[in-house]
Amino acid sequence: MLSLTAVLHICFALACILWLAGYFKVSLVEVMPVFICVLVLVLYGLAMLHHLSWIDEIAGGVIGLSVVWIVSRKKEQRTGVVRMCLRKMGEPSFLTAALLLLAVVLCTSGKVVSWWDDINFWATDVKSLYYLDGFAGEYGNAAPEFGDYPPGGQLVKWWFLHFDPRDFREGLAFAGYYVMNLAFLLPLLRSLKGRNPIVMALMAAALWFFPSIAEVYGYDGFCADLTMACIYGGFLWAVTDQEREAGDTGKGELFYYGRLGLYLGVLVLVKSVGFVWALFGLLFLVLHRRSVMGHGQRDDVRTEAGGRERYCQARKTKALLLTVGLPLLTGGSWMIFCLLMRRITKTTATAVKYMTTDEYGISGYTREFAAAFLRAFVTSPLHKERSIAIDLTPLGLYLCVCLVVILFYKMHLLPEKTGRIVLGFSMVSGAVFYGIIFLAHITIFATETQYLEPSGMISSIERYGAPFTIGTLLFLAAIWLRHGERFFAKDRLPYFLQQYGTCLGFILFVALTAGYQVGYHGLIGYRSDVEVCLQERADMIGADEMQFLKVLRSSPQPLETAGDARVCYIRRGDAPRWVNNSYLGYEASPVSVVYRSVNLEDAPTDWMVQEIRASHAGYLYAEETEADAGAVFDEIMETGEFACGVLYRIVDEGGVLRLVSVGEQH
Repeated sequence: MLSLTAVLHICFALACILWLAGYFKVSLVEVMPVFICVLVLVLYGLAMLHHLSWIDEIAGGVIGLSVVWIVSRKKEQRTGVVRMCLRKMGEPSFLTAALLLLAVVLCTSGKVVSWWDDINFWATDVKSLYYLDGFAGEYGNAAPEFGDYPPGGQLVKWWFLHFDPRDFREGLAFAGYYVMNLAFLLPLLRSLKGRNPIVMALMAAALWFFPSIAEVYGYDGFCADLTMACIYGGFLWAVTDQEREAGDTGKGELFYYGRLGLYLGVLVLVKSVGFVWALFGLLFLVLHRRSVMGHGQRDDVRTEAGGRERYCQARKTKALLLTVGLPLLTGGSWMIFCLLMRRITKTTATAVKYMTTDEYGISGYTREFAAAFLRAFVTSPLHKERSIAIDLTPLGLYLCVCLVVILFYKMHLLPEKTGRIVLGFSMVSGAVFYGIIFLAHITIFATETQYLEPSGMISSIERYGAPFTIGTLLFLAAIWLRHGERFFAKDRLPYFLQQYGTCLGFILFVALTAGYQVGYHGLIGYRSDVEVCLQERADMIGADEMQFLKVLRSSPQPLETAGDARVCYIRRGDAPRWVNNSYLGYEASPVSVVYRSVNLEDAPTDWMVQEIRASHAGYLYAEETEADAGAVFDEIMETGEFACGVLYRIVDEGGVLRLVSVGEQH
C-alpha cells in the first residue's frame, strides 16, 4: 500500500514533468531525465544542509503552486492546460514509459542487497543517507574506505527509500536505481507512434533488456558504471538533437543547452571517473558544434544582418560555457566537501601514490595481465549466458559500433560531417578507454590477481567499459529510431511497417543480442534467491559481530542520529576478517566503523593511544578476548576498569586521551 509520502512525491514528479513538457513543448519522455537531473541537484544541496526530508515541503509547495496557478487562470486557459496534460499523458511514448516504470518498481520491490560492491559501499552509504537525512559529518561516512565516492545515484535511491519514511526497505533502493537508469533510455520512445499494445510492450521489454547486451552487474547490484553509461549515451544523443535547439522564442536553445549541462552536472556526481566521460562528452559537443556551425541553425533576429552571425555565435559560446560550468560546479563542490569532511577512498589514495611517489610501480604481472586482457577482449562474450543469435565480445561490439556508424553514414541517416565525426569519435573514444582499463589493471589493480583469468578480466571489461558500450549503443539506437523512419515511409510497404518499422528494427537488434537470463533474474527470477542471499549475509555476522551490534543498538546515546559517529572496533589479532568487516559495516550503518586487529598480549598503551587517534573515532569497542585487555586500556580509563564488549566514548582533550563508558556490559 502506498504511503502518503509516496503519493505526494509521485504527484510532485508528475506535476514537474508536465510543467517542463508544456513549457518547452516537448514530450514527457524527453523531460523525465531532465527532471531526474534537477531532482539530484536539489537533493544534493539538501543533503549538504543535512535536511533531505525538506524535499517533502518542496514537493508540497510545487503541487500547491500548480493548483493555485491553474485555479487562478481563466476558464479557457484552464481547459487548455487540462487538455494539454491529458494529450501528453495519452501519448504512446508516455504510456509505454509509465507501464515500464510501474512494472519495474513493483517487480523489484522484494530485492535485497547481495552484490559485494553494494555491501562495501553503495548500499551502506545509501542506508546512512536514509537515517542521517543527509551526508555524514567529519570522519562520519559509513564506508570509510570509499569516502569520496560521489552521491548522485545514491540520492535517487534515497528519494525512493523516503517513500517509506518509517522502514528501510532495500527493494525501494533498487527501484530508485532502475528508474534513474531507465529515465535516460526513455527518450528512445519518442518516435513511438500509435497505440499498438504489442509493440508498446515489446518496446518496454527492449528498454529493460537493452543494457544486458554488454553489461550484467546492473541487474542485481547498484552498478554506477551502468548509470554513467545511460547518462553518457543520453548526452551524446542530446548533442545531435538539433531539432530541440531550433525551438521557438529561445526556449528550444534553453532546453538544448540546459539539458546538456544537467546531464554532465549529474554525470560527475555518479562516480569519480565520471569526469573522464564528461570530458569525452564535451569533446564530442565541440566537434559537433563545429561541424554544424552555420548549417541550418535557426536564430532569433535581434541585430542587423551584418551582425547577426556574431551575435548568435556569442550567445552559443555563453551557453556552451554554462554547459561546461555546471559539471565543474557540482564536481568541484563534492571534492571540496570531501576535503573538509576528510572523506577519502583507498583507490584514490593508491592512485595519488602512483603519481607522486615511487612506492608503487607497474605490476610484475604485466605480461600476464596483457595476455588475459587480449584473450578476454577478443574471445569472451560480454554476458555470461548464450543469447539467441549473437554473443558479442568486446572486440566484436567495438567493430559492430564502427560498422553501424558507417552504415548510417551510407544510408544518409547522418549528415556527412556529422557521420565522419561520430565514426572517428566512436573509434577513438573506445580505443582510449579500453586502453585506460588495461592501464588500471597493471597499476591501481596490480595486486588483484583474479583479473589474470579471462573470466575475471571480461567481468572487469564489461563493467568498466559500460559507458562506452552501452552509452554508444544508446546513442546509435536514438539515431536509428529518430531518423530511420523515412526508410519505412513508402506506400508499397504495409501500414504496420510504415508505423512501427524503426521500433521493430530496434526490438529485433535487442532480441538477437541481449542476455535474457540476467534480465529476467534481475526483474523476476531473483525472488528464488532472496532467502539464500539473506542467509549468506547472516552467516557473515558471527557471535562477535552480533554482540557488537547488540551493544551499539542498546546504547543510551543513540549513535544512529549523531551524524559523525565513528567507532574504533578492536579485533582480536588471531585471524583476518576483512570480509566480515564489510558485512558488519553495512549492518551498523549509519554508524561508521573502522577496524584494528590487535594482539592485546603485547600491545603497549602508548601505541594503542596512537592507533585510536589515527582512527579519528569518537567511540571505542573491543571484542571479547582471552588476553588481559585491562593491561592495555586501564591506564586511559576515566574511571574504573576496562571491559571488553562495552562501548566507550573517546575523550581527547589537552593532549590526554580518556575512555568513558557509555554502555552497559553484556
